Amino acid sequence: MLRMSFMPSDFHPILLVLGHAEELLVLANALGKFAEQGGQLVLNDEGVHSTDTRVTLQQSDPDAGEKLGLWQTSPRSMDLTWRLPLAYARIFSDEVANLANAGEPAGSTTLECDRLGEIRVKVSIGEWEENYLTDGFR
Repeated sequence: MLRMSFMPSDFHPILLVLGHAEELLVLANALGKFAEQGGQLVLNDEGVHSTDTRVTLQQSDPDAGEKLGLWQTSPRSMDLTWRLPLAYARIFSDEVANLANAGEPAGSTTLECDRLGEIRVKVSIGEWEENYLTDGFR
């Protein structure tokens, strides 16, 4: 099962996304769909499972002065908004697909817009225990 969870931290908060190769393609496809359609897209509705985190992709224009990247909707919230230009979503989709299709037993990629303070998205395959980020593990 493709799963994600926000891991808050004062220094390096991340959204951790874990799964097998075929599961990571679900995320790659969701990012690709968003890159084509724009607007808004909720990752949880696209097959990325979480018991505590909700991530909404929101189309953003870098020239409009909007704050790009992944951010909490409010302090201490587990609801996150990922503001992306469509071109970034396409690049991120390709990065995740490359990771999934590499055939390696383990690896990861970090998705970010290079904004100070943004939450980085770490997508990983084979680096964590199978049931990490599930209710039974917590």
